[in-house]
Order: sequence, then C-alpha cells, then structure tokens
Amino acid sequence: MIKKIFCLIFCIFLISVIFTSPVLAYKPSTFTLSAEGCLIANVDTDTVIYEKNADQRLYPASLTKIMTAVVVLDECKDLENTMITCNRSALDILLGTDSSVFNLVYGEQLPALELLYILLVHSANDAANVLAEHFGGSIYGFVDKMNAKAKQLGMTNSHFENPHGLHNDNHYTTPKDMYTLTKYALKNETFKKIFGTVRHTVPATNMVPKTRILATTVFIQDPNTSLPDTYYRPVDGGKTGYTDPAGRCLVTYAEEDGITYVCVVMKCPVKNEAGVKVRYEFKETKQLYEWVFNEFEYREVYGTETPVGESPVDLSMDTDTVALVLKNPVNAVVPKAAEESSFKVEVELFSERAKAPIAIGQELGTATVKYAGEPIATTPVVAISAVEQSGILVFVSTVTDFFGGSVFMVIVLVIVLLIIGFVLYIIISNKIRKKRRRNRRKVRIK
Repeated sequence: MIKKIFCLIFCIFLISVIFTSPVLAYKPSTFTLSAEGCLIANVDTDTVIYEKNADQRLYPASLTKIMTAVVVLDECKDLENTMITCNRSALDILLGTDSSVFNLVYGEQLPALELLYILLVHSANDAANVLAEHFGGSIYGFVDKMNAKAKQLGMTNSHFENPHGLHNDNHYTTPKDMYTLTKYALKNETFKKIFGTVRHTVPATNMVPKTRILATTVFIQDPNTSLPDTYYRPVDGGKTGYTDPAGRCLVTYAEEDGITYVCVVMKCPVKNEAGVKVRYEFKETKQLYEWVFNEFEYREVYGTETPVGESPVDLSMDTDTVALVLKNPVNAVVPKAAEESSFKVEVELFSERAKAPIAIGQELGTATVKYAGEPIATTPVVAISAVEQSGILVFVSTVTDFFGGSVFMVIVLVIVLLIIGFVLYIIISNKIRKKRRRNRRKVRIK
C-alpha cells in the first residue's frame, strides 16, 4: 500500500513538471516596473522569464476584446461573407458610457472580418456588442461563450461580464491568464494579421457611402507614433486597455531571430506623481523586450550523445548496467552568459533494475534538466545500447521467483497441512486400534 501511494505521488509530481510552464527566477536589474501585474514569456518553449503578481486578479479593460475576437474566430469559418447587421439593441446599450466606439449606424451591414478589424485596431465597444449579439444570440449569451472558452483554455482566474471591457467588479483576469489567451489566439493567422495591423481602411457600407480609416492604439508597434521613444520594431501586434479602475494595460507579442515572446502589463498608472498623464505601459513593455532579447537566447543545452546516467540490469550475462542518454535534445531559453557547468541532469528510473532484453532507444526513465537549480525541461532517457537476455539467468530467476513467491508458499502450506492431517490420522487410528484390543481382552477374561 505504501509503495502504491509513493508511486501516485511521484506520478503527480512528474505530471506537474511536464505540463507546467517553467518559471525561471530572473529579474530585471536596470529598471523597475510600475505595472501592478506583468509577465513576459517565450511562446516557443512556454517559458516564463519574468512575472510580477501574475496570478493576481486585475481588471482587463479592453484587453477583453482579445477573448471576444477568439470566440468569433472559433465560431465563424467565413468571415468575409458573413454579413452582420448593427441592431439598435447592441448600440443603444452603450449610450452614456463615454466609451470608445466607431459610431456604427443602426441598420449598417458589415462583414464579420471588418468588425474584427474595428474591434481590435480601433478598440470599438460598439463593434464588440454587434459581434456578441450576432454570434451569441444575445450579448449575455455571447458572454457565456466567453466564460466557457476561458474554462476550456484553463484560465482559472478569469471571469467576463461583457464583450468590451467596461468596468464591472466581477469582470477580471490575471496576467498569466491573458498570456494563456494570447498564446492561443496567435495560433490563428487571421487574428495574428489583425492584431498586427497599424492602419486599415473600412470599405463603404449600405449606410455609410465613404471609406473610413482605422489607426492602431498600440503605439509601440506604430513607426509613425508621436510618442517619443515608444516604437519598438520587433513588436508585431498588440492590444491596449484602459479604464480608471483597470489603469493602463497592454498585451503584445514580439519576434526576433525566429524567437517569439508575449508580454503582458496590467494596471500601469495613468498619471505620475506630478499628476501628469503618462503611458508607462509602452515604456515598460519596451524595457522588458529589450532585456529578454539582449540577455537571453534559445539554444541546445543538452544533446542526445552524452550519457547522463545508467541503469542496473538483471538477466544478462554480458553486463550489469546500461548507459542512458536523453531521448530528445533539450533546447531552452537561458541567459547568454550561462556556462555549461550551470546545467544539471537528474535521472529518475522507472524501476530500480531493468530486465534484459533491452533494445537500443528503449525508454527506462525520465531526466529533468535544471539550470541554477530550477527545472527547465523534462524528457525520457533511453538505453544507449542493446542488452541481450541470458536463458540460464531467466531459468534461475524463474525458479527463484517460484520458490520465493506466494504460489510456492501456498503449496508448502497445503503440504504441511496434509502432513499434519496424516499424522493426526495415524495417531487417532492407533488410539482406536488400542482401544479395540483392550475391549477384546476384557471380553476374553469374562
């Protein structure tokens, strides 16, 4: 029983190592962050490089629209030909909210694709409501789909009350959940294209005879931004968010040399100590990207040629052990200055002793690769060579197992009981015979 409990605990630990994004204990040293919550992670390896209050519930404001777009993209397979009518019920609900809108017109018809551009590039709340009403049957029906998608993606600290992000005390998420959502969204090429759009022309509609121009609110990706020292070339897409309770929020992704990062900053201050309005979300995002691109690299830290351990072997006359190597090379995001001696491998065998025959490449355990004491990857370990089985040792083992096993013990017990029964039978039979003899003598005497 104890052995089973130990195995269960080990399996739970192993699963947590394999399926949890590695979190490396790095921290910027040349700048500080005003954002209440943030996270920057390598998407290729799902490695969190730095996080601050990543599980703290915060208000997302218009970052909500990323989830709105995801639900629409998952629902609609023909964005260009799906025409949507802007109903009064979807637009009037925003009257008096002083929120960001595109001034869609009652009865105006637009393709779902154009509404997604308006939603993400212009951050229009009226587009969010029109899309929600169309694809959810009602705004509240669409919100149910948003929460279902959050649950499906494992966004355990998120809850949505609307498709646009206007403040609601029960409308919240976390930097970690926003990273999970954005990572999923970036798998969709249409989302990725819209997410990275700086300028877009909305064609004329049945109600508006002229074209309209959209301009991104994500100034860090706009080379023509008027904000000084804001543009950062590797940033390829993003979404802003702002309400007074949420502060300034920004989600972006950046690519450099084939490596992709997602950065989330939430609840940056709206004003500095002097009461002047500031846009720290762009500054701090840029600082985080410059830090990871300058200080870290993606490289192979362990190959598949060098043995990382060995396993004892039974049932072979040729050897008592077999050398182990990693089944797959381990590539990871690590500091550029990391030395080879900083990486360690810990091997956990499936069993204390492997039994021959063993084939080349047979999995015999797992290896956890660590950097500076922190796990960065887990991969199977395999036999580097084949080990043949000895027929003699198999026979000896079989006999030994038989005589030391439970079946043999049962047979011995049965034999012992039979012997005891036989002895008792002899004793009782002798007593009966003696008694009969005495009775015969008494009869003769009489």
